Amino acid sequence: MKRSKFALLLITSFIVRLIPHRTLLLAVYDEYLHRDLTLRIVNNGIGVLSKDVGSLLGLKAYSYPPLFHVIGAFIYSIFETDYVFFILPAIYGILSLVAFYYLSKEILEDEKKAFLATLLVGFAPNFVYRTSLYIPENLGILLFVIGLWLLVRFFKTGEPKYIASLIVLLPIYMVTHRGWVFFVGVGILMAFIYFIPWVKKHLHYLVGLAFIGVLLYYAPVSGEFIRGLISRMPREEVTALGYLKWIGIIQLIFGVLATKRYFEGGPIRQGLALWAWSFMIFGSIAFRFRDPYASLPLSIMAAEFLVDEVFPRVQWALEKITADISGWGAGVFRKLLLNKKIVSLAIALLFLGPVFQGAYSAYAYITPPTVKDKEAFEWIKENTPEDAVFLVWWDLGYLLIGNTHRKDVVMWKKVYQGFFEKAPDPQEAKKAYADHVVMFSSTQKDRVYTLMKAYNVSYVYVDKYRRAYGLIKYGLMEYAPYDTHFKTLFVNGNSELYEFVPNPPLLPPTQDKILYSGEHEKFVEFLERFWTGYNYADFDDGYKGDYFLNARIARIYSYLYQETGNEWFKERYEWLLRWLAYKQLENGGFPEGVPPNDFTLYTAFTIEPLKGLSFEGQEKTMSYLRTRIQEDYIMTTSKDKKGDLFAEAQMLPILYEYGLFNKTVLDNIITKILDEQRSDGSWKKSLGGTIVTAFGLARYYQLSGDERVLPAIKKAAEWIREQQEDNGRFKGEKGYGYSRATYANVLFVYHIAGMEREKEQMLEIIKTTYDLNKEPRPLQSTLDIFRALEYIYGIRGAIDLVEGMISSQSF
Repeated sequence: MKRSKFALLLITSFIVRLIPHRTLLLAVYDEYLHRDLTLRIVNNGIGVLSKDVGSLLGLKAYSYPPLFHVIGAFIYSIFETDYVFFILPAIYGILSLVAFYYLSKEILEDEKKAFLATLLVGFAPNFVYRTSLYIPENLGILLFVIGLWLLVRFFKTGEPKYIASLIVLLPIYMVTHRGWVFFVGVGILMAFIYFIPWVKKHLHYLVGLAFIGVLLYYAPVSGEFIRGLISRMPREEVTALGYLKWIGIIQLIFGVLATKRYFEGGPIRQGLALWAWSFMIFGSIAFRFRDPYASLPLSIMAAEFLVDEVFPRVQWALEKITADISGWGAGVFRKLLLNKKIVSLAIALLFLGPVFQGAYSAYAYITPPTVKDKEAFEWIKENTPEDAVFLVWWDLGYLLIGNTHRKDVVMWKKVYQGFFEKAPDPQEAKKAYADHVVMFSSTQKDRVYTLMKAYNVSYVYVDKYRRAYGLIKYGLMEYAPYDTHFKTLFVNGNSELYEFVPNPPLLPPTQDKILYSGEHEKFVEFLERFWTGYNYADFDDGYKGDYFLNARIARIYSYLYQETGNEWFKERYEWLLRWLAYKQLENGGFPEGVPPNDFTLYTAFTIEPLKGLSFEGQEKTMSYLRTRIQEDYIMTTSKDKKGDLFAEAQMLPILYEYGLFNKTVLDNIITKILDEQRSDGSWKKSLGGTIVTAFGLARYYQLSGDERVLPAIKKAAEWIREQQEDNGRFKGEKGYGYSRATYANVLFVYHIAGMEREKEQMLEIIKTTYDLNKEPRPLQSTLDIFRALEYIYGIRGAIDLVEGMISSQSF
């Protein structure tokens, strides 16, 4: 029966330790690194390990002992499956529980108490955490417990063989995990109890030992290790709730309650109490003392206290609780509560409570990092050199290294260099972290280029979550989309990947603004407000590539060069054409958005104004657009399988103008758009959607003269008119509720629909109310207005009208 209970405990514990990997993904960031380290040994052999003895033994701050990984590599080479990384930690965890049972039995000298202590520690949340994951501490805890058993046996028997075994075990522990430092600390604390009488007689010797400790702290080798260890120790305030959460409610409460009887017990029990409280106190500022090393003595102490003090008094406690109960039903309630089954249930809850907390912690406390972008990682593995160095935010570096086996700046310095080469000193590792922050956040571009060269950075990788960090968003990600030191390689709406080009083949002839006086100088002056030195970027938090806006400006400056002969315009529009071709994705697309994606719509917007200009990337874009055109829909992204009505309507005239539709597809797209129009003239009862759809049809009609679409345009125009007040403003608009670009789109729809009065009213609203300071994207809104006006009045008329609108603006 005892064996059956113990087997059930181990089986349950094993299952609980599989919960963190229930999704068959590694559960925490560290696991990605340790799997990668293991696979590197599998692929390259044990000879790749560092030859630095200090690193192998964990004697340096940023060294990582390799035995755990060597064993993992050996087992992986036999089974060749990633299940090794999920199952092996659980096996180590169960072996740790078996060893802890024998340790508890040695201390408590009672099988029932030892069983309960094993149950308590086995389901302590922090112990579950450390013995479920593929991290070196997993095996280190097993060696920790075995070492303690040897130490306790030595204290009890005095036999030298146990010390000899410890002497053999400690070097093995040292090449496994740096937790051996905690083991030595625990050994000193427990041994100290035996030396208390000696200390009382030789207190001056203790002062001498303290002096030696200070000398060791400042000595070259030992001091480097001690100071490095302190610098690596996570230091942060820990709340009382954290103790209950991670040590366990039952383990903590009853372990603490057992303190008095343990300090009054024999030397081993006193040593346990000293260990528990020392590690809890240090754990308040460095959680690694608490997790999981404080849980071990507290579980033993709690188990004995429960068996000796609590379980025998459950009946007595229930009687005390019910002694003063009176009133209707009091007797029945008292009888029910004092039933033997209820007493047994109360005791069972004290057993099952830790089990439930441990199982819950395995599910809820270990939150797997979100590996959203397997697509990006696969792309990196297939398209970048194996020795490539990535600039990636430090925590994302775990995932990148673990999934692509590439290098980064921070984690490679902190982990891999010590594992495979010579461990960096703490200042060197801290500098790598500080430099990676500078590379991401600084707007001093030359400084960033220099640091990237120094760290041999080849690529920059950012995902949606990290891009939202202000220092990244307003630092590197502000200018990487337009700076030619960065070549856009991959975007998918979640991840961005750029190649760093230390000496780009394309640099602007000058980064100065165009200084022009003459006709249309106000219009030019306005556009130059947005010049970055590489491109024109809007004043907002959006993606600073703004490729379609730059394409429109290239066309405007091409026209102005023809009109004025000014070489500045020629130089600038030719630069923009070369820049657009350089920044174009390899598949021919142009990204847009935050985070960016290669949206078909914005690629179409970019190519539209370039018709007739010498744009070397045109054929790539045509090929890209052809792949996105399906028989009855247009893909919005590479993954789209159904299209989007509003996007398709906007792309219709552009793709038609470039001759990319065959008759069948053209008919299908037009039929789809017309069929989706409601009887009231709207599309999906959406004002914005109806405007852009009618605008696209109106431009298509202007280009093609296709009479099929004219009734739909007129019907939509009437519906839009119904959404306006008599003064022409949209109903419900408060203040500056709509961009005037929206009004300009309606203006063009009214123009095609032949609604001249409404057209003139709309133009007047735009001219008199346009306010650059109230436009979220002033450059885009102005160029959107320009686009609509150009369709009506031609490029010269559009320039005149827009210049008149902005000339009086204080912007």
